[in-house]
Order: sequence, then structure tokens, then C-alpha cells
Amino acid sequence: MAQVIVLQKALHRRAKLEAHPPGVMVPQTDAMALPPASRRESEKEDVDRAILLLDIAARQARLLVMEINDPSCREDFEAQIATIEQLLQLARGMALQL
Repeated sequence: MAQVIVLQKALHRRAKLEAHPPGVMVPQTDAMALPPASRRESEKEDVDRAILLLDIAARQARLLVMEINDPSCREDFEAQIATIEQLLQLARGMALQL
């Protein structure tokens, strides 16, 4: 449960972030601080693989929730899974920027 709370906080923080205001230039040092292309590709593959595994885990959790008979307990789990799926969607979007 504590992990879900931490993930929810991360989701809220991410929602509050705004893109750079128009007319503000990003310093060139940011571009120079990136790792070499081959290393970036390797890291991107690792991120993509992790997202895929988490997506499979979320789907499996959805299937397991269907077996819960207690409606209130089922509802709680469905809400937690929905939060995880939102965070996965956010992670997919961020992975595209890598």
C-alpha cells in the first residue's frame, strides 16, 4: 500500500510539472550531458523492457481481481490497479522522450 501512495505522489508531482515556457531556451549543457548514443539505446531498451513487464503484471493483477468475491475489497484493488495503469501510461510517454 505504501508503494501505491508513493506512486500516487509521483503522479501528482508529474501532473504539476509544466513544459518550458515559450521563449525560454534550454541550455546547451543539457544536450552535452547526455550519455553516448549506444549507451542511451541500451538504457532505452531496459526502460522499454521494464514497462512491458509492469504492463504484463498489471494485466495479471486485473485477472486476479476478477476472482475476488468481496465487492468492497475488489473495488479497492481495482482502484489501485487503475493508478498503476495511469503511471504506466505516464512512463510510456516519458520513455518516448528518451
